[in-house]
Amino acid sequence: MRHLAEDRLAVLERLLSKQGSVGVSALARKLNVSEMTVRRDLDKLSARGAVARVHGGAVAQGRLSFGARLERGGRAKATAAAKLLPLVPSSGAIYLDGSTTVYQMVAQIGTRPGLIAATNNLDTFLALTRLPGVEPVLVGGALNRATDNFVGPMARRVLDGLAFDLALFSAYAIDPLIGPSEPAAEDAEIKSYVCGRTRRVALAVDAAKLGSRTSGAWSVPADATLATDLDPRDPRLDPYRTRFPEII
Repeated sequence: MRHLAEDRLAVLERLLSKQGSVGVSALARKLNVSEMTVRRDLDKLSARGAVARVHGGAVAQGRLSFGARLERGGRAKATAAAKLLPLVPSSGAIYLDGSTTVYQMVAQIGTRPGLIAATNNLDTFLALTRLPGVEPVLVGGALNRATDNFVGPMARRVLDGLAFDLALFSAYAIDPLIGPSEPAAEDAEIKSYVCGRTRRVALAVDAAKLGSRTSGAWSVPADATLATDLDPRDPRLDPYRTRFPEII
């Protein structure tokens, strides 16, 4: 029995190395074991430091960290993020999520006296501190060590004291039916919470994320804007036109 368990752990590690993330339900079917068994196996790998547990599954250790995400898809992310720049007001209050896509555009905001910019990511906050005239606000809370974002009840309490003219997001995955989603449910919760505290929502994603989904779904308003690295007329965006009336 011990050998069988170790064999499963080896299979799980190989899958994570190849795919980057795994879901409990899919693994249970693939390995022909119960979901409880899969969860125990993932907990063991987590205790060894081999994986980071997220809602509904696990990701390879470090794959969701800010530094790891920053290294992937840089050009596509920068193209999508640049389309959000004209939406940023010269004054007022904006929110920037902890995504590396939104981070790509921070340096381009430039001097904007009277602009308050809040974020739940330390790297993004530090980038905002270098912008003349911009008043940065760090939304603190419990640190999600998988994604390097601040989340949880404390983060929500800070957000309760803020209201925004614009909120800028990205997503780990985006599906035409369920919309955007994250591997970490805590991150998805904060994004949904912010959507209820802002006048306008804009989402920037690179085309590689289209048609994918993960366990932590979150909702955007019916009038949200979607920006990608594609031409707005690209037929790959057609399934999203009902959910996003403005695609840029």
